[in-house]
Amino acid sequence: MRSMLMILLVMLLAAGVQEARAAASRPTEAVPMASCVSADCHGDVKSHRVLHGPVNVNACDSCHTLTDAASHSFKLAREGKELCTFCHDITTDDAPVVHRPVLDGECSSCHNPHGGKSRAMTRGANIREACLSCHKDADEGMKFVHGPSAAGACDSCHLSHKSNFRKLLTIEGNELCFDCHRDMRRQLAQANVVHKPVEGNCLDCHDPHSSNFTMQTKAAPADLCLSCHQADMKTALAGKHKHSVVTNDQACINCHTSHGSQLADLMKDEPINICMQCHSKPQQAPDGRKVAGVPEVNDPKLIKHGPIRDGNCSGCHSTHGSDVQFLLAKTYPAAFYQQYADEKYELCFSCHDRQLVQTAEARGLTNFRNGEQNLHYLHVNREKGRNCRSCHSTHASPNELHVRESVPFGKWQMPIGYQKTQTGGSCAPGCHEPYEYDRDTPRVYNTAAAEKEL
Repeated sequence: MRSMLMILLVMLLAAGVQEARAAASRPTEAVPMASCVSADCHGDVKSHRVLHGPVNVNACDSCHTLTDAASHSFKLAREGKELCTFCHDITTDDAPVVHRPVLDGECSSCHNPHGGKSRAMTRGANIREACLSCHKDADEGMKFVHGPSAAGACDSCHLSHKSNFRKLLTIEGNELCFDCHRDMRRQLAQANVVHKPVEGNCLDCHDPHSSNFTMQTKAAPADLCLSCHQADMKTALAGKHKHSVVTNDQACINCHTSHGSQLADLMKDEPINICMQCHSKPQQAPDGRKVAGVPEVNDPKLIKHGPIRDGNCSGCHSTHGSDVQFLLAKTYPAAFYQQYADEKYELCFSCHDRQLVQTAEARGLTNFRNGEQNLHYLHVNREKGRNCRSCHSTHASPNELHVRESVPFGKWQMPIGYQKTQTGGSCAPGCHEPYEYDRDTPRVYNTAAAEKEL
């Protein structure tokens, strides 16, 4: 208790001394200007790294005029902006854009009249802090801030007093961005295909100050692309079967470059190379399904299906999204056995003549025939028909015409046992006994028994 009383007494005495010193130190008559700044009077005026010229030479009367020595009262030497323009030549030269504080003569709203951390003597730690005193929404609470703004260098893009361009910009349009992003200028100059917004205005996609999205984009990639590419994104978002790489994370820019490319559709690489970055191995679909890998696509020893040979997976797949399973562009049967119907094979008929499976006798239409008997028709066009994948690989095979070595049948890899001859061939699959066919000398079988077996 006694110690606490002692502490309180000391504090009261100290406060009294400070009050007495303050009262005693206040001049009651005119004093030399060199004494304005001392430990007891206006000590913070010269605390800046860079001092305003008059402050540096103790010329306080350049800006302050003594009005009453007894009360140590002063007024500003001139009114409004005249205080600054008496020394500083601040002209707008009829510039189309003038900063509002300059128009209103409010120099001290941005500048500290005594000094600052730079020659501009802006208020705050840097220009950014000075700007944010008014422009609070420039990057408030945002996750990603543009480099100049983060470094407090607003004057990298904006002029402080006047400009020939809107927003007090130093240069108009994309030229301002390219002033720093010179590598992007070079990339676009060499590109065969340039994204339309890049030819227009970078600000269509990017916020120049800050954003909650990487690269200061105005929205997440999928949403940003949707703002223009509504047809493609409608397919991606509304399709019954969605391609997760198109809608998740980096979305469109997983496959496309957002500025310029050597390839059509702004692809980052040849389409098949992009697809195989993921599909060379099994993938886990968002719904839990396991999507089998197709490493055979990259095997140079195999004979490729036409679209694969051409490096065009979109020949059969809708890469953004689809209402058909496996992201197929058109209908195609998944079951090994099913009753034939034209509409089930729209994908195949996009390239192949549907007469292959509609005509019982087909000389000149296909080499897969016994005499003139069309063996495609025999296998497919029936109540318990086989789909094309029963005999042909959809991507690649070691055999001509993509004939399979084996076909998945449940958990069993059922062998096909195909052998080609000069005028026909034979197969010995797990689904029926061995049969031969010959286009010149047709093999004769009990047709009813054979069809029943098939």
